[in-house]
Order: sequence, then structure tokens, then C-alpha cells
Amino acid sequence: MMLRARLVTRLPFSATELRSVLSPLGQAELLPGAAYADPAVFELERTRLFEQSWLEVCRSEEVEDPGAFVLAPITPEGVLVTRGADLGLYAHLNVCRHRGALLTRDRAGRCGAFVCPYHSFRYELTGRLSEAPGTADLEGFRLAERGLATVRVAEWKGFVFVNLRADAPPLVEALAPVPEHLERLHVTPLRLGRRVEHEVAANWKLLIENFQESHHFRTVHQALERWTPFERSSSFVREGAWLGGTMDLVDEAETVSLDGQRHGRPLLGGTSAVDRRRVYDYFCWPNLLLSAQPDYLLSYRIWPLGPDRTRVTADVLFHPAAFVEGFAPSDVYEFWDVTNREDREICESQQIGVGSRGFGRGRYTSSEDGTHAFDGRMAKFYMEHLET
Repeated sequence: MMLRARLVTRLPFSATELRSVLSPLGQAELLPGAAYADPAVFELERTRLFEQSWLEVCRSEEVEDPGAFVLAPITPEGVLVTRGADLGLYAHLNVCRHRGALLTRDRAGRCGAFVCPYHSFRYELTGRLSEAPGTADLEGFRLAERGLATVRVAEWKGFVFVNLRADAPPLVEALAPVPEHLERLHVTPLRLGRRVEHEVAANWKLLIENFQESHHFRTVHQALERWTPFERSSSFVREGAWLGGTMDLVDEAETVSLDGQRHGRPLLGGTSAVDRRRVYDYFCWPNLLLSAQPDYLLSYRIWPLGPDRTRVTADVLFHPAAFVEGFAPSDVYEFWDVTNREDREICESQQIGVGSRGFGRGRYTSSEDGTHAFDGRMAKFYMEHLET
């Protein structure tokens, strides 16, 4: 088995500070402010966390047809995910093996092959080099040895994941055990209703921490508090890829929307009577957030762009039977446009504050067990890379 070298990094906090995060909830302190702003911390996260984990990059329906591709911003050049003519799923680094030009700058598209815009080297969707102008007389040059650099790719419940590590465990092992509710939920056939992308002027961890607790509903999300009150929320903390929690609907609500009603939208498949009165939130380490409402699924893909900048891809997915004539779920879209903006603004406010000399590392409230669990995982990650 290939052994990975341990990267030792000069981080702007101590083992003592990190151990205080790992204390029991009632004794723990938050991560140091430098964890959200220091460039060295961000670079460590990018190279040793995001570039070595299974990352969700798109829905299968986006690369359903041969030639469809998505460019995932995992690395500076990006990872191309595409469907081949054989209906196989392929992923490659987006760089020509000749002189290093990027094959595409498009975030998504469709093509019959990837042709380098510099010297017209042609790569099939499988990554195989099929044409290399000007190389016919070169000694020892073989097309079969010059294909694109391959990246591991796998599908799970209609989500596509990639991993840059050749020795990483299979995706199904990395995700196991999947929470019981999510395991039986019929996520694979869901279809995209709408996508919105935005950038947040905040560190990616602040977005995850915010997702992991409902304590802020009363002050930040009054509309959300109306349908899923903070008092009806709970968290589940476990080892493995998943953290999350539940929020029970008030008696008069059928779902989370402007008026709390489903308006005939079908329920998600695999739901029980309890599920129809409950919202399930899931964080899949390290970049996917899911929120299963009774009649739709919210998906948030998190892409760290810098210490204080994060791209969010927000999808709303519905049961395929919902897409009938007259289907117009504006009550869902408008509700989450407001709620997501509220989250964005409070996280951007935090980003300024955690860099202040006035930030003294707060304590977790009793309801922030999910946030504490996520921060604890980050603290363990940092401790593995502290300079000794």
C-alpha cells in the first residue's frame, strides 16, 4: 500500500488550544479565530483535506448523456467529470499533457472529445489521447501512454463524487454507515428544479457550523422558526462521514415554504408517517449539505475558494412526478432565497468578527452539539499536521 508522507505545517495555534475544542461540550472552547482567516490554514485544508477526500461534484443527471461534462473546482486547473459513449463515468484533471494548457474553462457543457485549444491535441471522453499533431516522427511517443491524468469517480444516490487519492477507500466505504432515514429515502430519481450559485465572503467552516445548529433561528430566521421551531430540533453526533439533525414541523404546516403547504407536490419516496412531519439535515464530510423536507430535497455544495471566500451551489430537487404542467414551486424558491441570504449575511458578519482582537473564543451553548462535533473533527485534523 502506498504510504502518504505526513505534512508538518506551521499553524497559528497550539495543541493546547486545539485540545480545548476537543473537551466535552460543557467545557469546550471554539476554534481559534486564525482557523478561519490564516492562509496557511486554508492551504492545509485545500491540499490535505479537500484534495484527499471524496467530494460531491454534481448530480448524475448533469452528466447523464454521452459528452456531457462538469468542471469541478477541486484543484486550480479543475477536474473534468464526463459521461463516455459507453455510458461509463470518467474523471480527469483538466490539463493537456503536452504543454499544460487547460482543456476548457467552461463550468459545464457538452462535447464529443476534449481538444486542447493550444496545439489541438485530442482526448476522447475516456481520457485516451487519439490525436497529437506533430508527434508522428518522435521516438518512443505512444498515444496510449499520453492520456489525461485519471481521477477516481463514483456515484451514490444520484450524486457524483470524485477523489484525487489513488489509495482512498471506495466511496461506499467512506460513506458508511449511512443514516437510516437517508438510506431508505429515494434520492436517486429526484430531479433538479432550480439551481442558484453564490459566493459568500466567509470561511467555509462558518457555513458548516451555521448549518449544524438551530439556535440562531429565533434571531436570524424568523420565517423558518415559524415552521420548524428551535425547540423542536435535535442533533445526532456520530463517527464517520455524517453529522446532522432533525426539526419537527408545527402542527399546521405540511412542509417548509412561504405558507407551509405542499400545494399537491408529491412526497419524497421512502418516507414514513414520521418523516412527513419532520425535516432531516445532513452534513456529508467535507463539502455536501442536505436538507430533506417532506416534498423536496435541498442540496448545498460547498467549494472553499480562499480563507474568506466560499462558493455555494444550492439545488432544489423534487420527485420526478412533480414535474407536470403548471408546476411552479415559487413558494419554495422564494422562501429559501430569503433564508439563504440571511445565512450568508450572518456568516459574513462572523468572518469579520473572528478576525478581530475582540474575539475571545466563545463557548458552545448546550444546543450547539452538532457544531462542536464538526469543530472537534477539524481540531483533530489540525493536530495531525502541527509542527513538532
